[in-house]
Amino acid sequence: MSGPLPIYALEGDLLDRLRETPRLILSAPTGSGKSTQVPQMLLKHGLLGQGQVIVLQPRRLAARLLAARVSEELGTELGREVGYQVRFENVASAATRIKFVTEGILLRRMIDDPLQQHLMLPTVTEVVFVDELESLAPDELIQAVTLLVLQILAIAILFFGFAI
Repeated sequence: MSGPLPIYALEGDLLDRLRETPRLILSAPTGSGKSTQVPQMLLKHGLLGQGQVIVLQPRRLAARLLAARVSEELGTELGREVGYQVRFENVASAATRIKFVTEGILLRRMIDDPLQQHLMLPTVTEVVFVDELESLAPDELIQAVTLLVLQILAIAILFFGFAI
């Protein structure tokens, strides 16, 4: 690389915000380091606990290439600390902390476990990055938002006995 990516100028602010609140919407130009550097920042600064960063990519090739790049930057073997999962291919392990996936993989996970029970353990955190949201087809975007809303309603019913 020729120098630090622009996202590093925001590193302190990003980390402070994420320590204050578990949700953050980050919008930055293509090539700024959102998908490759922010997950590494979260890992490096211990914000994941024992959890995992899921980085959503619109294309299988992007998921593979970004996982390889981050794995190389961290000096780890692909499939260990950094991995990816796309249709018919899962290069990840139980030790994977940063995982690049496509929409279909994330949607399948949400369908299989709509309450995301694995996230309710007090020591587990998970971060989901949605990259290139504008590139989703309208039907994919509607499907993703619908599943998220249903998931939120299911959790509200589970914890509060009702949903608004």
